[in-house]
Amino acid sequence: MLRSFSLFMLTIFVSFFTTSVEAQDFVLTVDGPATGSLGASIDQSVIFDNNGDAVAGWSYGVCHDTALLTLTDVVDGATTATVNGGGAPDFNQVNSFAGGYTVGVVISFTGGASLPVSTGNELNVGTYTCDNEGTSVTSLCDTLGSPPVETVVVVNGASVVPVQNDGNTEIQGVPDPQYTITAPSDTVTFDGNTGVGAFTAAFSITEVDNSALGAPFPNETQGFSLGLGNDSTLLTPIAISDTLPFSADFGESNLLADGWTIGVVYSFTGATTLAFDAPLDVVSVDYDTVPGSLIGSVDNVETSLTWINTLGTPPVENVLVVNGGSIAPIFEDGAITLEPFSIPDPEFNFNAPSSTVNYDGNSGSASFSAAFSISEVDNSALGADFPNPSQGFSMGMGNDSAVLEPTAVTATLPFDADFAEGGIFPDGWTIGVVYSFTGGETLSFENALDVVLVEYSTVAGALSGPDATTTNLSWTGALGSPPVDNVVVVNGSSIEPTLNDGTLTLQPVFDIPFIRGNCNGDNKVNIADGIWILNELFLQGPSGTCFAACDANDDNRYDQADAIFIIAYRLQDGPMPAAPFPDCGPVAGANCDATTNCP
Repeated sequence: MLRSFSLFMLTIFVSFFTTSVEAQDFVLTVDGPATGSLGASIDQSVIFDNNGDAVAGWSYGVCHDTALLTLTDVVDGATTATVNGGGAPDFNQVNSFAGGYTVGVVISFTGGASLPVSTGNELNVGTYTCDNEGTSVTSLCDTLGSPPVETVVVVNGASVVPVQNDGNTEIQGVPDPQYTITAPSDTVTFDGNTGVGAFTAAFSITEVDNSALGAPFPNETQGFSLGLGNDSTLLTPIAISDTLPFSADFGESNLLADGWTIGVVYSFTGATTLAFDAPLDVVSVDYDTVPGSLIGSVDNVETSLTWINTLGTPPVENVLVVNGGSIAPIFEDGAITLEPFSIPDPEFNFNAPSSTVNYDGNSGSASFSAAFSISEVDNSALGADFPNPSQGFSMGMGNDSAVLEPTAVTATLPFDADFAEGGIFPDGWTIGVVYSFTGGETLSFENALDVVLVEYSTVAGALSGPDATTTNLSWTGALGSPPVDNVVVVNGSSIEPTLNDGTLTLQPVFDIPFIRGNCNGDNKVNIADGIWILNELFLQGPSGTCFAACDANDDNRYDQADAIFIIAYRLQDGPMPAAPFPDCGPVAGANCDATTNCP
């Protein structure tokens, strides 16, 4: 077979064409590098780049290292399978040997098809099994077959030796168990004023999953030893404990100025093992900062937690024990950011209300009360005391004197203060409060507490029309002589609060004019109104639309007495109804929701 193939190829390839071709225009490459594990199957392709001219056929051999690989199959590549007008070549001979395979291809005996200029052409794919660990070179060769098949491409009837690139295969053995020990990276706080800080760090172990490389996973461990260093000028480890899901037979640790060590044996009899198929915290360590190095710090300080094998006497190594053997882990060090903070002073809020107040739209007048509160901000998470007892406070609140005027200011504490004096001004009010001159009374504001009640009146003639008016209540330190500051007194010191202003929406409410006694809405007061009332109250007659008009006797009730009052007035010379009568007019707050009661 090989001899007939060689003679056939010789007949096809020998020609006297004079067309010039360059070998570097044609490149054959064994694809690579490839990677496989022991026992795995891998594929390697032969790729042809044609940068010269149309190619009528080719032949080549591919050799491999038989100590590492075994050839199990060779198939046509995507290009070869379709090179002859979408189909296979007219001649396509593949032979396999112990050390590789050979290929001979004539695309078309009649010359009707060829491989044009193109790159990335897949000619063949060889499949191999990985027998032994190591690096195998898969190369284009001229040594396979009898006679040996040469590596050439046929261009214009001439045989051209192409540029040839070999490929590598990396065969990996089954790895030993691999573990990663991880130190945390975190940001912790310390008191920038004193340099004092403390935190707890957790340290974990996890196994690398190498099951895809043929390794068993997970592997059971019998114990471990760990050693971790720190910068002794910044941190001091003060306590260490294992955090295993069981009590180990042996667990000894050492705390050093520049780190710590621990050694753990789960069970002396081997009855207890532990797998790390997922990260598991195994050690917890408490650290203190070194105050002398950090006192007065205002910027963050970075420091490392580093796995080392030199701590202790003798030094403790970082290892895990599997099947009685020690395995060195992969190290993931940690980074700690020490962030300074200052314990804040007590912080309070003064709160003014935001609400809607109704006023008489007919007269523009209204009187109302507004409550003002104090609350303390909870900064206990920042190390501050909370709540802080206060001994008193002073306040100043401004308003638009063209719209509002305060008329009274009163402290509303849960006890009687020794001193509570307020000041009233057209454009605001002030108050000063001392709970106890002897310090016997204090007051905390862990929740918002109303401490001042202020009576306001609208300014006569300032409000008119159907639209609402918005006005502000604004904290101010400019009222009084001398001016009164907004402060809370804590431990004898004045603390300025956060001032939260308020907004009042003044909403007009208009009273509907009516004639008292005109219950049926016919603009007259006669016995028909008395009959209307009796029909509505007792005979399910139609209802009036103005309660105030039907309240003929002005006793703020609607009953049969109003019918008797009207009949007595009209027929028995009884008293006439109260105003508005006999003409229409409004009454503040009257329940009258129709305008048909007046002409």
